Amino acid sequence: EAISSLFDLGFSSCVWDMVKNFSASGLTGLCPDEAYSSIQSACEDIRLLLLDPERFLYHDELKAAPGNSDHAKTPLRIPKNKLYGREKEISIISDSFCRVATTGVCEAFLIRGWSGCGKSSLVATTFEPIRVAGGYVVSRKFEEISSVNPVWTVMAAFNDLCILIKERNSDEELLEIQDELIRVFGINLPKLVRILPNAKDIFSTQASTLHLYQKVDSELTFKGLCFAIQCFMSVISAKSRPIMIFLDDLQWADNMALGLIHAALSDASKITGIFFVGGYRNNEIQEDHAIFSFIDNLESYQIGTTKLDLDGMEEQDVNMMISDALAVFPRNCRALSSALFQKTRGNPLFVIELLESLVKRKIIQYSLRKRRWVWDDAEVSGEEIAENVLHLLTTKMTALPPGTLE
Repeated sequence: EAISSLFDLGFSSCVWDMVKNFSASGLTGLCPDEAYSSIQSACEDIRLLLLDPERFLYHDELKAAPGNSDHAKTPLRIPKNKLYGREKEISIISDSFCRVATTGVCEAFLIRGWSGCGKSSLVATTFEPIRVAGGYVVSRKFEEISSVNPVWTVMAAFNDLCILIKERNSDEELLEIQDELIRVFGINLPKLVRILPNAKDIFSTQASTLHLYQKVDSELTFKGLCFAIQCFMSVISAKSRPIMIFLDDLQWADNMALGLIHAALSDASKITGIFFVGGYRNNEIQEDHAIFSFIDNLESYQIGTTKLDLDGMEEQDVNMMISDALAVFPRNCRALSSALFQKTRGNPLFVIELLESLVKRKIIQYSLRKRRWVWDDAEVSGEEIAENVLHLLTTKMTALPPGTLE
């Protein structure tokens, strides 16, 4: 009756939990496991209510699932584009970019980790702050199965950069860039437009008529391609115009693609302000993969290179993710999140896969009467991992060192 009264007044299940737990704190034998053990834990729940009322104070009007008077079919509230426990890594990437923007010296930043650990999402969180700080951001990814040569994935990133140059520079600045490109390329300017079609938008109509549509007589070799990109970046890059290039899934890149990236970074006398970020799955590459010679070449050219190993989330971060997904206080789902952490090693993708699997199999259900998600901790702990999640885990984790698995 008390539950119904609070719900009838429009209060959420989280508010009911707080009332019940406050009562339990003063009455022996009433919900001892959920009672507030200290004023600090009560204050933490109140703080969460105030910080995220959408999640804790309100609930959707749901209807019972067919054939079940209490349980409703409702999706999990898994936040998109939210990272858990990655503040340190975000700071490292941001500091590296700031160093490039301040000094003008090109750097490389390589992030490795197994599939699903959040490499792409981690880097993506830095895009907007870098743009606000005046940086130019381009992003592309290599594909495992593609008819496109990996080199052209790199070229696509430089082609995207041409659009940013056009959009973010004044007519006077574009005229200066145009004149410098004409000076550097001379009669070879049409070759630039052939490999970077968007480069033509940087030029005025008059310049296009005079230079861009002249006939290209010879084929461009890979060496010539590297030289053309070096010449282009020597004009485009500047300390006042720092550029972040993010290429994901480097495990699908080849020697030529990585060689082109190296060419853009290695001409330190002419090229400034490039911050290259690459992500790759270190458990899906062999010892002879081109990425290792690429790293060696960066270091031999004394190009500053930061290497970041991205592991799974810590248990408390998994707890916050589950709290968000189920809209319950973190302290009320610690046992559940601990079980999921143990089964997934904190991999964000695997945590979500396993959580959705438990909901699909009705081990975790939404109760209309209690207006919250309900589950049995012992049942979750004893559950076998669903086949699809097990497949992901075994495929990605068997390549890890034995000590890590233990």
